[in-house]
Amino acid sequence: MKKFMKIAFVAAFAAIAGYGVYANQKVDTMSDLMLANVEALAGGEGGGNRACFTKWRKAPNDDSLAIWDWICSECEAYWLLEGSIRGHC
Repeated sequence: MKKFMKIAFVAAFAAIAGYGVYANQKVDTMSDLMLANVEALAGGEGGGNRACFTKWRKAPNDDSLAIWDWICSECEAYWLLEGSIRGHC
């Protein structure tokens, strides 16, 4: 009985310690893509000039690597694969 209690204690300790290590490895930071999307959606909310791209490449609708951002020629937001040269509209 004594040996069983030791084994149960060690197993419980190992399980609790393992869960503690697992829980501390979780990172709740936002990816670069997520941050770019948040910035794009929040850009220009104060009214007035919106930051936009003067050069861009639109993404197909099913592209998961795209960012939501503004293009200057239409001053509308689209899913973009890339954008460069910032302007305002």
